[in-house]
Amino acid sequence: MPESKAIRLLIIDRQPEIRELCASIGCSLGLHCLQAATAEEALQRAESDPPEMVLADLLKGKTSGLEVLAQIKGRWPRAEVALMSASGSIESAVEAMRLGAYDYILKPFAPEKGRLILQGMAEKVRAARRQQHRKPEISSRATSPTALPCTDLEELERLTVQRVFELVHGDKLQAQKMLGISRATLYRKIKRYGIETRRKAQNVHEKVVLCEPERMILLSQS
Repeated sequence: MPESKAIRLLIIDRQPEIRELCASIGCSLGLHCLQAATAEEALQRAESDPPEMVLADLLKGKTSGLEVLAQIKGRWPRAEVALMSASGSIESAVEAMRLGAYDYILKPFAPEKGRLILQGMAEKVRAARRQQHRKPEISSRATSPTALPCTDLEELERLTVQRVFELVHGDKLQAQKMLGISRATLYRKIKRYGIETRRKAQNVHEKVVLCEPERMILLSQS
């Protein structure tokens, strides 16, 4: 497959305005964008025109976004899949990453955030294309570059808390709400991991996009 061929992006969301927004971002990056309103429609389209990238809502109904993720990664392991949700939970985010999701994004998100996500996914696809030209494809889950390593949960938790403080610019109250833990638990984690919490000045025009809840893997509340 020539690397110059446009990367195929499949966008799945019930809301046409979300699909159009994502498609406009994708087209601006030179991607070939396809749209589907339901998981069933998306899977049918994928069979006839396998996607290299998928941006899907979590979807509530007969077939969920997590099921779409599992089926896409099962059939086309090299496809990069990101999930979107307006009301995501830590549990669904963790499950998405364990299934091989590239990212898990909270809606609404700023267009520049969507652009960065799609750019990152596209770079992985291009790298996979180059690798495919060099050697035969190895169809193994263990070789998937998106699989989440499950080796050090404490390190994942430390990165989670640190990332949240970066997103909320050091605001402890916002961090507590975003992580869904008590104030006492938050302070214990700050002390345990030696996390810098100094509040940074924030431009009044800056939009804080709360995203990447896949990093929010918390251990016990103690």
